[in-house]
Amino acid sequence: MFFSHLKRGFQVFIDPLVRHFIRRGYHPDTFTILGFFFNCIAAVLYGMGLFFEGGLVMLFGSITDIIDGQVARKTGRGSSGGALLDSCLDRYSEAVVFIGLTVYYARIGWVVTSAVAGVALTGSLLVSYVRARAEGLGYECKVGLMQRPERIIFLTACSVFGVFLGTPNEHVAAAIWVMAVLTNLTTFERIVHIRRLSRRREAARSMASSVPTDSPDDTTPVAVR
Repeated sequence: MFFSHLKRGFQVFIDPLVRHFIRRGYHPDTFTILGFFFNCIAAVLYGMGLFFEGGLVMLFGSITDIIDGQVARKTGRGSSGGALLDSCLDRYSEAVVFIGLTVYYARIGWVVTSAVAGVALTGSLLVSYVRARAEGLGYECKVGLMQRPERIIFLTACSVFGVFLGTPNEHVAAAIWVMAVLTNLTTFERIVHIRRLSRRREAARSMASSVPTDSPDDTTPVAVR
């Protein structure tokens, strides 16, 4: 996927910075919390209609999210507790940004777009939830277009270009509508994907259990000489 290659390329770019943080002894959780803090600032900026600033701060917050994973892997300081904290704060980060957008569009009277932002938030959270639930059941689930990196880059791009083109409200509103549709389609696609894998697994188990096995009664006695 394009965004996966982009992320790997960006990881190479920030590798010197990661090594610097490792030498200074920073804990991965520090960057996890910083990422949430930056997203809270982005939410306030979005709520004020400062889309350019909000988009850039949100993007910066996502960079810290990449750094925390890199630091954890390279120092061996990753833990189940840290992974849980990272996942929870990622969901909170998305929620506060969409709440900021909901507040802004309600303030300017775009009530429908404000409501659609809530639909986009629901879809975004469900995309991540379905993947986490699937992995808990033993399935890999990375299918779908509108995963979290795509959502961040798409919203940031619409925020920045909207300001440059002089139509920030329209561009960000369009981004909200697109995400509302695609996140829920991605959720549905993941559900269908996991159900398909589940049926295959159950069919394989059924076939395995139906294969006859030799029983002691079927063995031919061997004469002792």
